[in-house]
Amino acid sequence: MFTGIVEAVGKVESLSPAGETAAVRIASGGLDLSDVAIGDSIAVNGVCLTVKDLGSDALEFDVSA
Repeated sequence: MFTGIVEAVGKVESLSPAGETAAVRIASGGLDLSDVAIGDSIAVNGVCLTVKDLGSDALEFDVSA
Protein backbone atom coordinates (compact mmCIF):
# COMPACT_ATOMS: atom_id res chain seq x y z
CA MET A 1 0.00 0.00 0.00
CA PHE A 2 1.33 3.41 -0.97
CA THR A 3 1.07 6.12 1.67
CA GLY A 4 2.31 9.05 -0.41
CA ILE A 5 2.32 12.68 0.54
CA VAL A 6 -0.65 14.78 -0.54
CA GLU A 7 0.71 17.73 -2.51
CA ALA A 8 -2.57 19.48 -3.36
CA VAL A 9 -6.34 19.15 -3.13
CA GLY A 10 -8.01 19.62 -6.50
CA LYS A 11 -11.61 20.03 -7.58
CA VAL A 12 -13.49 18.19 -10.32
CA GLU A 13 -14.35 20.86 -12.90
CA SER A 14 -16.15 18.61 -15.37
CA LEU A 15 -17.09 15.03 -16.09
CA SER A 16 -18.01 14.19 -19.69
CA PRO A 17 -19.35 10.65 -20.22
CA ALA A 18 -18.58 8.99 -23.57
CA GLY A 19 -19.96 5.46 -23.72
CA GLU A 20 -18.21 3.28 -21.16
CA THR A 21 -15.53 5.90 -20.47
CA ALA A 22 -15.52 9.51 -19.36
CA ALA A 23 -13.21 12.49 -19.48
CA VAL A 24 -12.65 14.15 -16.12
CA ARG A 25 -11.07 17.58 -15.73
CA ILE A 26 -9.58 18.40 -12.33
CA ALA A 27 -8.44 21.83 -11.16
CA SER A 28 -4.92 21.46 -9.84
CA GLY A 29 -5.55 23.08 -6.47
CA GLY A 30 -2.39 25.16 -6.71
CA LEU A 31 -0.15 22.24 -7.68
CA ASP A 32 2.79 23.39 -9.84
CA LEU A 33 2.14 21.85 -13.25
CA SER A 34 5.26 23.23 -14.94
CA ASP A 35 6.92 19.81 -15.05
CA VAL A 36 3.79 17.80 -15.97
CA ALA A 37 3.44 16.50 -19.54
CA ILE A 38 0.77 14.64 -21.49
CA GLY A 39 1.21 10.92 -20.80
CA ASP A 40 2.46 11.43 -17.24
CA SER A 41 0.88 9.39 -14.46
CA ILE A 42 -0.66 11.39 -11.61
CA ALA A 43 -2.09 9.78 -8.46
CA VAL A 44 -5.61 11.04 -7.81
CA ASN A 45 -7.06 9.83 -4.54
CA GLY A 46 -4.86 6.73 -4.76
CA VAL A 47 -5.64 5.96 -8.41
CA CYS A 48 -2.93 6.60 -11.00
CA LEU A 49 -4.41 8.44 -13.98
CA THR A 50 -2.67 9.31 -17.25
CA VAL A 51 -2.69 12.98 -18.24
CA LYS A 52 -4.64 13.38 -21.49
CA ASP A 53 -4.62 17.19 -21.64
CA LEU A 54 -3.45 19.98 -19.38
CA GLY A 55 -3.80 23.69 -18.92
CA SER A 56 -2.08 26.12 -16.62
CA ASP A 57 -4.30 25.15 -13.67
CA ALA A 58 -6.10 21.90 -14.59
CA LEU A 59 -5.48 18.35 -15.76
CA GLU A 60 -7.72 16.13 -17.89
CA PHE A 61 -7.85 12.33 -17.75
CA ASP A 62 -9.86 9.51 -19.34
CA VAL A 63 -11.42 7.10 -16.87
CA SER A 64 -13.24 3.79 -17.30
CA ALA A 65 -15.12 1.29 -15.19
